[in-house]
Amino acid sequence: MQFTFSFNFLRQTISLLLLLVMLSYSNKAFAKADYIKEYHPRINKAERLVMAKDYEGALETYQQAFSAVPKGFARDYYNAAVCATLTGNEKQGIDYLEKLVEKGVTLEYLEQQEVFEPLRAHKGWKKFAKKYPKRRKAFRENMNIDLRADLDELWARDQFFRQAKGGLRVHADTIRKIEADNVKKLLAWISKHGYPGEELIGVPDTLETLPRFSIVIQRQTSARNGFDFTPVLTQAVQEGKLDPHAAAYLMDQQQGKNLYRSKVLARVICNKPEDCQDDDEFGDLSSRYLIQRMSEEEEARANELRQALGLEPVADYREKMRYAMKDDRFKLGYDWAVTSYKVPSKEAAKVLVESMAILD
Repeated sequence: MQFTFSFNFLRQTISLLLLLVMLSYSNKAFAKADYIKEYHPRINKAERLVMAKDYEGALETYQQAFSAVPKGFARDYYNAAVCATLTGNEKQGIDYLEKLVEKGVTLEYLEQQEVFEPLRAHKGWKKFAKKYPKRRKAFRENMNIDLRADLDELWARDQFFRQAKGGLRVHADTIRKIEADNVKKLLAWISKHGYPGEELIGVPDTLETLPRFSIVIQRQTSARNGFDFTPVLTQAVQEGKLDPHAAAYLMDQQQGKNLYRSKVLARVICNKPEDCQDDDEFGDLSSRYLIQRMSEEEEARANELRQALGLEPVADYREKMRYAMKDDRFKLGYDWAVTSYKVPSKEAAKVLVESMAILD
């Protein structure tokens, strides 16, 4: 009897130890998760399936992406919730909305999204809404609200003298000093807290991927020998603290070149709308999209850079941006992806168009 008790106790102890080892390994694996390899390629696949209207396949791929890392990105939870809604998985859709609330998205905003109407009719919505105040309180307690306010102040400091009378022309020296000081402050906070991603400071309702403090990075251009944030941004992407599309855009801004092709489409806007709407050769330019001509070597190089950040190829990115303009149920687009060129006349528009390529 004593032998049986000892044997069972030993077996239970070994099982418990194995479980603790497995949990420890799992936590370490998550802590070291490489989002560039484990997360973003799956998100790219899910978004391709969304564009193909395979919402069930997209939802499954989103689930795989979320399972591979500690936390997903807000816009990905949003898109997964849309897929769940469209496939009749209302409970799962509400679960993903709970993830958004944890990151700072308000109930009011979610109630305004037409695509989630089937979720609001589901029996689980009432429970979701009832628990919202508690989750909102938890968000404020878990996020570094003070740091978020400090980061917003960097943007305000950047803008103050630019918006003052005389702007850059009068206050150039003061503005440059502020920019340098902003860099020091931002780097100090990154050193102390890590890159300020969604899990640290949360997101606004718009689920923006480029917080206002990013202006500090944009100002540091290579043309003015600014601080190069490339290593900081790359590490932030790898650790799941920064969207790779945002990182690519910021690095393009710093270099003053479209190396990552973050700006992938262009539009022509005429001072006189009629100049863009009736052209014998090009048709209605106001509804056409242009692209920069690239050699095969240039596109291959851009794709290498993009792959190193976990991004899709340029061609897929271009199609995704075009899709985002047609289907606003999903959050697939980026504000910076389309460049608008304002021209004074039809002749100027034609010169611009002839220097680029028109998408059908």
